Amino acid sequence: MADVPPYPLYGRSYLLYRLSPLHHGDVPLLNEPVLDTHAKRLREQLKGDNVRGVEVDFAGPEDALPNLGPLDQCSWDMIGDEDAWIDRHRQLADPDASHLTTLVHAEHARGIQVTLDYENHAYNALLLRDPTATTSPHGFTSLPLLLVKMPSAIRAIFLDYIRTSFDAHVVPLRLSSAFVTSTLETYLRHLTASTSTQSVQDVIGQLQVQLSFPKATTLLRHLDVTIAGRHVSGFLNRGGLLRDAKDSPFTTALAAYMRKHLALDISHPKVHISRISCASLVLATDRLKLMAPDIADSSIVDSDTPQASAGELAVQDFYASLVKEAAGTGKFLSEHLTVDRRSSTPSSPTSASASRRKRAVSNVPAASRNTKRSRAREKESRDGVLGDVVMADA
Repeated sequence: MADVPPYPLYGRSYLLYRLSPLHHGDVPLLNEPVLDTHAKRLREQLKGDNVRGVEVDFAGPEDALPNLGPLDQCSWDMIGDEDAWIDRHRQLADPDASHLTTLVHAEHARGIQVTLDYENHAYNALLLRDPTATTSPHGFTSLPLLLVKMPSAIRAIFLDYIRTSFDAHVVPLRLSSAFVTSTLETYLRHLTASTSTQSVQDVIGQLQVQLSFPKATTLLRHLDVTIAGRHVSGFLNRGGLLRDAKDSPFTTALAAYMRKHLALDISHPKVHISRISCASLVLATDRLKLMAPDIADSSIVDSDTPQASAGELAVQDFYASLVKEAAGTGKFLSEHLTVDRRSSTPSSPTSASASRRKRAVSNVPAASRNTKRSRAREKESRDGVLGDVVMADA
């Protein structure tokens, strides 16, 4: 079986941003020819060699970052879930696999992946939504969560392009301490469920909790608390015995321990839990690195009714919560639109598809040269299916 590159949500450190709905008028944004046009326009801005059809020459990001080399390719592509990602790359590697498809339909897309391939480095960004809540105001597409992995000079141009092309508001997404800790509690809750076949120590491993004091003092920036993997379950069990710890047993136990041994009250408003780091994820108030979850062992489940592993369920819950957090509480939308969108969004996606097992393939990295050849082959296939571009480049 051909190697499949890792799903882009996993294994990369992203800065977090939130987006207002993207305005594009009557022409749908989630349309391959339209995305190709935006890729061409962004490429021209990054290269700095064309303004309204006139060749120009000025110092751009490539001069500021000489180690990147020339920009070989800029692409905008719709991205689906992990299964769609694997189907797409397996079909690109094996054109005879006619039962698979490289196309992601707009109604099933998670969002858009923007990829920048320089000679020496590759960068990307993800504009994401909850695929179970795809409604948007007319002429807009809501992709509230923006994940960006780019150096600052390139990132500034990319964010400016999003603002000006879609009349969008782009701001950093700052996660609260409550969100950071609830993410950890979600992982632990799934791992300790009666149906879980995975252990806390194997999935979480060593856990590091960072405490920061932004409004209390300038002398102490942060304090890191490291807990060995074998002791995480002990904190969790202890929290289950404490009062008012039903929804957050680990955090409650940690607070009791810190209060007793360090005389530090982590529930104080001036004490923030600013980052958690473990084997499954690194989540800070402004950035994220999520690792691919282990799938369930097919030998212990009925193949006709595949069950998601505890790690997969935790990732599903976390993804849904992060998208909702980025969408906010109506800061960018009117209140009635926000209420309508939230009422159609379930609190937690649950079931995995029957082909979920194949996700393990996507953990195998592929060579960059093969990736570029695959993209070229996909472009030829896509042009044959979609025909002429429906959005003229002004």
